[in-house]
Amino acid sequence: MANSDRNKFKLAWMLACALVFLCGCRHQYLMKLSNGDQIISSSRPKLQGTNYLFTDSSRAHYVIPKSRVAKIRAVKVVPEEKESTPAPPAVNQPKPKHWYFLWLA
Repeated sequence: MANSDRNKFKLAWMLACALVFLCGCRHQYLMKLSNGDQIISSSRPKLQGTNYLFTDSSRAHYVIPKSRVAKIRAVKVVPEEKESTPAPPAVNQPKPKHWYFLWLA
């Protein structure tokens, strides 16, 4: 019975560790350029020679010169929510009466 409890404890410990480590793995990287522009990449930019190589969210590969990159930092991934504009409040406005309803008045 003690062996069974030990296995359950090991399994729970490994699952907890995996959860902690895997939650921190998903990052995007914000690259600030020397002209003030900003680029978000889904992979960490890798320096190869005098260029940074990175991929964006559509898995396209890009190259940017090292001299143009001012700063690189990791940012948290936050799913974008579509902002819906609330419907304007309904106002009870009288409908205009048509000429053919004049004989009823």
